[in-house]
Amino acid sequence: MNTVLAAEVPLRGRERELALIRDVLEHGRREGGAVLAVEGMPGIGKTRLLTEAAALARGLGYLAPRRPHGREGRTSRASATLTGGRTGDGYGRCDQPAGPHLVVVDDLRGAPDRSPHRTRAAGARERSGAGRAVWLIAHRPGEAPPLTGPLLADPAARTERLVLGPLAPAATADLAHDLLGAPPDPALRRLIGDAAGHPRLLIELLTGLQEEGGVRLAGGEAELLAEGLPARLSARVRATLERYSVACRQLLRVAAVLGDEVVYEELALMMRTSVSALLPTLEEVCATGVVRNEDTRAVFQGPLLRRLIAESVPASVRLALEQEAAALRSVRRGQRRGGVPVQPGPLTADCPARGGRLSEQQHTLVALVAEGLTNQQIARRLALSPHTVNYHLRKLFKIYGVSSRIDLLQAARCN
Repeated sequence: MNTVLAAEVPLRGRERELALIRDVLEHGRREGGAVLAVEGMPGIGKTRLLTEAAALARGLGYLAPRRPHGREGRTSRASATLTGGRTGDGYGRCDQPAGPHLVVVDDLRGAPDRSPHRTRAAGARERSGAGRAVWLIAHRPGEAPPLTGPLLADPAARTERLVLGPLAPAATADLAHDLLGAPPDPALRRLIGDAAGHPRLLIELLTGLQEEGGVRLAGGEAELLAEGLPARLSARVRATLERYSVACRQLLRVAAVLGDEVVYEELALMMRTSVSALLPTLEEVCATGVVRNEDTRAVFQGPLLRRLIAESVPASVRLALEQEAAALRSVRRGQRRGGVPVQPGPLTADCPARGGRLSEQQHTLVALVAEGLTNQQIARRLALSPHTVNYHLRKLFKIYGVSSRIDLLQAARCN
């Protein structure tokens, strides 16, 4: 199966966002200045949306820029400008400007004073007149500073903020079909569902599986063959983590090992500090979009992303963290009961799961989890697919009302 490049895949699920961009561009043609800030977590589609916006601007009469906007080596620290009328140096200097121009800023991190109005593209705004510029800015919370300065404070300019969220299930299915050339089989659909509508994760996952021979077309469907995740997907997540501060990376990795949902108090105990002392780092973590706040918990945006972050921790360290967390949780339960901390007892098949007993297969699965085996290792031991193991683990999570392997082990122990 041929690998499909992400740039060749149609943009899916962003009709509302494109409608707003078109409206802002029309405003620029009719009335002048406007600023649209596009925000969202890494890989959610900001750069791709700006590319579509530039194409839309050309269709509305804006001329093509001399240099493309973008990141990763494509004018990564500057801007591209689309100018109505005759062009000058590619950054908005026109001999006879006949209309508004579009300034696309796709990376604020290289700006000298870390604010958008001091980027090279700002010179275009000053040369051609503030009222004639339409700005589209990709802002990456957690990586770049807040959008401030005269650019956003101009009372004469229309200002909009567009926050990109995950793709809806229908759009995710369309994107998967675009990449695979066929609908996915049930096992692959479950894996795709773990991406939780994150377009970059989905593209890297399916492209990587194609490159590594992890999928094949059979019976009109794309059949999943691989047990593990593709290397390019893991590399992408590791590279993204490196853009964050050391404290942010550490907190994300510890939280990912603890489970899909993490109680802040437990996270603070693991970090040997208090929740209040963690606040600055927690703010950075939440700004990345990787997790969201739900009462006293941090909830990962999707199981696949959490798994990738957890797997960026060496296996031996991950096991030690799981054991440490289990011990801390046992102590906390004992303290809440006002007595001696509960000591975990032996695992048995007669251990009651809320509403019934563990089956022999479930007991075996819990015992293998207790050995510290990964889903892939358990699958090999039981001659099952990793996705079947994942399915049965999630059933156990639901039975016990837990969200992590650590909590599952604690819930399955008899005293």
